[in-house]
Amino acid sequence: MTLENVPTLESLVVNNPALQGKIWWQGAAIAKPDANRLQQQKQQQLLARLTSLSTLLRQEGESSLAATVENVHAQLAELKVVGRLFVPLDPDMIQLDPVLDRRLLGEYQVYVTPEPSNVRLLGALAPHGKRNFLPGKDVSYYLSEVQPLDGAEHDIAWIITPQGESQRVPIAYWNRLHNEMTPGSLLFLGFAASALPEDFKDINEQIISLLTHRIPD
Repeated sequence: MTLENVPTLESLVVNNPALQGKIWWQGAAIAKPDANRLQQQKQQQLLARLTSLSTLLRQEGESSLAATVENVHAQLAELKVVGRLFVPLDPDMIQLDPVLDRRLLGEYQVYVTPEPSNVRLLGALAPHGKRNFLPGKDVSYYLSEVQPLDGAEHDIAWIITPQGESQRVPIAYWNRLHNEMTPGSLLFLGFAASALPEDFKDINEQIISLLTHRIPD
């Protein structure tokens, strides 16, 4: 929904009739239209870069790895991203801590979704997509049900929370720690650094940055 002339975050989330009721605040996001356009441009730039990477790999005879890149490209193309402001929107938090309140100027768009009961797996793995959230399960449980694709990272994965925070999680047998996801989170398995040409070594970081702007589904 688009909202104008709302002076502060508190007035938005506490007093606005359109945002009353059972809102799942952990997955809500607020953004300005120009920030949305910028983030969507970044998504297109990332997709173009993945296409360049795939083309280069095929030219070098790395067809299996190129197929992994094309798979990740298709997954990222389906995501809805916005130029979210990384601010808490939970009314209770904002009312308890005035420091979290902030002035709002101009037009904003607020995104809310129903509270999900699943998590999403994305990246160099198959099959990708949603899985039922299971309380107490470590990320290794979800990864045990998928197959890493050629060129996948085997030591580290990333959790992206519904609030847009990213967390690096070790997943190999020698470094594994217990890490759980919350409903609406995304688990990203990236490319191994050794599989990437020199000019594309930062592609995982670029993907993670995009994922922090995703709207949970």
